[in-house]
Amino acid sequence: MTSRAIGKTRPTFKFEAEYRDAGFRAIAGIDEAGRGALAGPVVAAAVVLPVNVPHEIAESINDSKQLTAKQRVEAYEMIRDTSVSSGVGIVDADRIDGIGIVPATKLAMRKAVKANDKRVDFLLIDAVERIGMATPSRSIIKGDSQSLSIAAASIVAKVTRDRIMSNDMDPKFPGYGFSKHKGYGTAAHMQALDEFGPSPIHRQSFKPIARLIADASWDALGTTMAENIAGRHTLNLGDNLGRNGEDAAVDHVMSLGYRILERNFKTRVGEIDIIARDGEDLVFIEVKSRNSTRMGSIRESVTPGKLRRLENVAVSYLASEVGTEDVNWRIDFLGVTRSVGGESLHFDLVRNVHY
Repeated sequence: MTSRAIGKTRPTFKFEAEYRDAGFRAIAGIDEAGRGALAGPVVAAAVVLPVNVPHEIAESINDSKQLTAKQRVEAYEMIRDTSVSSGVGIVDADRIDGIGIVPATKLAMRKAVKANDKRVDFLLIDAVERIGMATPSRSIIKGDSQSLSIAAASIVAKVTRDRIMSNDMDPKFPGYGFSKHKGYGTAAHMQALDEFGPSPIHRQSFKPIARLIADASWDALGTTMAENIAGRHTLNLGDNLGRNGEDAAVDHVMSLGYRILERNFKTRVGEIDIIARDGEDLVFIEVKSRNSTRMGSIRESVTPGKLRRLENVAVSYLASEVGTEDVNWRIDFLGVTRSVGGESLHFDLVRNVHY
C-alpha cells in the first residue's frame, strides 16, 4: 500500500532513536481519538514499534488524519501484526461526564500503556503532558506528524474507535448516524439530536448536549415556575430533574464565570469536589450540601484539620498537573442548602478560606 501524505512533514524515528541512545528500549507512542466528539468514548493507544520497521510499513504510517479510511485500516493491520506490543484504553461517555475530558483522556492513555503485554520504559505522547504515570515521558506537539510510534498509535486509536461507533453504537442507537460521523458534531448529527434528543452515549457535560438537556428541563418546568426561577437568586428544582448538591454547585459556580476543569479529584491524601478556573486563578472548591443551617454557617464548617487536608490535595494536584508553572491558586468553600420544603437551594460561597 502507498499512503498519500497531505501534510508537509512525515513522521520518523528521530525521537525514538534519541531515547534509545539514552538507554531506553521499549518506547511507546501514545495518542487518542474522540477527544472532541459529542458522543461515544475517548480511545487511546500505546504502540511499541520494532527498531527496524519494514520500509513498507514505515511508508504506510502517518498521522491518521492524513490517511483515508481504507489506508488507515490497512496500516492498522500492519501495525498490529508487526508491533513489539500495543494496547488500547477506552473511557466511556459516563466517565467523561464524571471527571472531564482531559482527565478522561489521560485515564485512557494510562489504560493503553497498562494494556501492553510487555513492559514499557519510555512514553512519547502526542501533546498531552503528565498523564499520571511514573514512566518517563515526553510530550510532543503535533507528535503524530513527527514520531512514527505516535503516528502508529493515532491509527490504532482511530480505527478502534471508528469500529466501536460503527459496529457497536450505530446498531444500538439507530437514527443518529454514528457509523457516518462517529459522534462528531456534523450538521447531520446536530439535526438528529434536535429530532431525537441525546442518547445514553452522548456526553452530557459537553456544551451542545448540555444546552439541549437544559432547554428540555426548562420547558418541563412550565412558564409559571420558569418565571419564578428567573426572578429569584435560588434555584427551584423538581424531583424529576435528579439534581444533587454537587451538580447544583457546579452550575452555580459556572454561572459566576468559573470554568470547570475536574470533579472529584482523588489523591492518597484526600479528595476535592471541584477544580476550576476563576479568571487566571486555579480554584479548589469543597462543597457542603445540607438540608438546613442548624449546624451553623459554611464558614463554621471550615475546621483547621479539613483545611490542611484540602491544602494537601491542592498541592498534590499542582505537583502532578501544573508542574513548575507559576499559578495563583486558592481554596473556596461552597455551601448548598435546600429549603425546608425542598423546592429551592441557597448558595453560600466563601472564597480564599486558606488565607
